[in-house]
Amino acid sequence: MRRVWLILLTATALATVTGCHKETPGGAHLKQVNDALVAGGFKLDGFHPTDPARYGASSCATGPLAGVDALVCEYASPAGQALGKRASEDWIAQAVTGVVLQNGLTTLALADRAHADPNGKTIQRITQSYQQAK
Repeated sequence: MRRVWLILLTATALATVTGCHKETPGGAHLKQVNDALVAGGFKLDGFHPTDPARYGASSCATGPLAGVDALVCEYASPAGQALGKRASEDWIAQAVTGVVLQNGLTTLALADRAHADPNGKTIQRITQSYQQAK
């Protein structure tokens, strides 16, 4: 499944090269988020692409991170990201615990639907890894 994540990253890179969206310097992009989560000890094998239009994004992937559902999207602009934040909050829905974080042009939404993180330590570790993405 890591190949799926790499395919998503490649598609994003190709979209950038062909001018589908404009890169802005600084902040995290999907590759940096991927690298930061892997460096934090998280496996991304279960991630798969999901419809980015639902979140107003350029590209999105979803999958489990240590038992917590995760959604990560990259946006073409800060304005698009602001609009996509509400959709990410809706994605969390009725989860016991959830959070939406932004870093650069990416948004990470986490939802503990399976009650896998009752003390919040896993979400805290994921958050710290995500914030390391630059």
